Amino acid sequence: MMPRSRLRSTPLSSRGASRQRRMLAVLGAVLVAAPLSSPAQPQTPGQPTRVAAGDDDARPIRLAEAVQQAQRNAPAVVQARGVERNAAAAGRSALAAYLPNLTLNAGSARTQGVQFFQGALVPLRGDPWNYNNGLAANVQLFDGNQRWNEISRSRATADAADAAVVQARFDAALQTKQQFYAAVAARESEAAARAQLEQAEQQLKASTARVAAGVATKSDSLRSVIQVGNARLAVLTAQNDLRVANAALTRVIGSQVLVTPAADDTVDTVNELPSEQELTQLVGRSPVVMQAEANLMAARASKRAQRSSFLPSLTMSYNYAYTQTSKTFSGSDLWLFSGGNPNRQQLNFNVSYPLFNGLVREQQSVQTDVLLRNAEAQLRDARLAARQNLTTQLRTLNNAQARVQIQQAAVAASEEDLRVQQQRYALGASTLLDLLTSQTQLNQARQALIQARLDGRIARAQLSALVGREL
Repeated sequence: MMPRSRLRSTPLSSRGASRQRRMLAVLGAVLVAAPLSSPAQPQTPGQPTRVAAGDDDARPIRLAEAVQQAQRNAPAVVQARGVERNAAAAGRSALAAYLPNLTLNAGSARTQGVQFFQGALVPLRGDPWNYNNGLAANVQLFDGNQRWNEISRSRATADAADAAVVQARFDAALQTKQQFYAAVAARESEAAARAQLEQAEQQLKASTARVAAGVATKSDSLRSVIQVGNARLAVLTAQNDLRVANAALTRVIGSQVLVTPAADDTVDTVNELPSEQELTQLVGRSPVVMQAEANLMAARASKRAQRSSFLPSLTMSYNYAYTQTSKTFSGSDLWLFSGGNPNRQQLNFNVSYPLFNGLVREQQSVQTDVLLRNAEAQLRDARLAARQNLTTQLRTLNNAQARVQIQQAAVAASEEDLRVQQQRYALGASTLLDLLTSQTQLNQARQALIQARLDGRIARAQLSALVGREL
């Protein structure tokens, strides 16, 4: 005969099992039916694919087109090109300083009325119209080579502006690549999250069935529900990251239309890097170093130009003035030069030498010397910083490439481990905790692979910006 306690517990267990199955069914239905922005499709984790959630309303754009558009629209590039134009105009002005300054003037006046003459008003006599023309020329014969030094300084400034334009273009390219690769990484993360969601949903179905069959505990199904929820949150997070990265990429390239990386753009197809010795030579002629060298040349030219203020200056000027009267107004008389009317010609030579100007020249000498010392220090630091950045970014790239290989092997091993654990769990040879541990390891390996790829792409872009050429 069955004990009374056993008889009482049997209906309670049946009712508890029924409630458990109903609760799991409701939770599973809620999680599976909760809308995502796009349907779950089989995707390869870590590979760029088009996801409708983050870029349905965005125009696909390739990396090369995005870089070109950024180099055309970036405010820093536009500003650098403006500085370059100003430097070119200053160079032309420095060359024109050797040419004489010419001034041409013409005027006309009409005079009439009466005046007192011996106590009586008498009308003014003579022609009422008066014309005057003039031509003036001024040229500096000697200024202590100040103009020549100014030409040297303007050329060095133009070289610095050219280097600044190159640096601004590669900085814009670097920012574009960073945002482009961030969007690609977000898309890869969504692919990995969808694979995680698919595995979690399959695990939920399996654990629910095992609980219903009485071969698993309620804890297994609840943990599977939690895994499904976490996977769905991972998908939503990746979709949000993709939207944010698309918006940042759109701003960087100056587009009026929302853009997103093209799904067929093979961003990992790159050329082989030059050797470290070749990179060291390239970084010695990088835009930053060339700009510092040009600034040093401009500072030296300014120092030489300032010394000319201690020398005398010689100036020659020529003036021609012509006057004419007429009874009527004639526009041609404004520009008529003839010898039949009063005229005056004057040629002047002027020598100037300031003996004392309140120590202004001495102050300017100190200022230019300080600027020269600063330019020398900046050039030295630019060369050292370029070498440091080359070492840092090259090691970062090598490390990222090694991490990619390691994480690829880790993903393959984790996938195989998860497959074995799923079979063992189905046969009852392992616990759900072992299976969840394998799933967590696979998810971490996928994310680490995505991060390693992103770090490697950005490190290569930083190297290209550093040396001033595409690698």
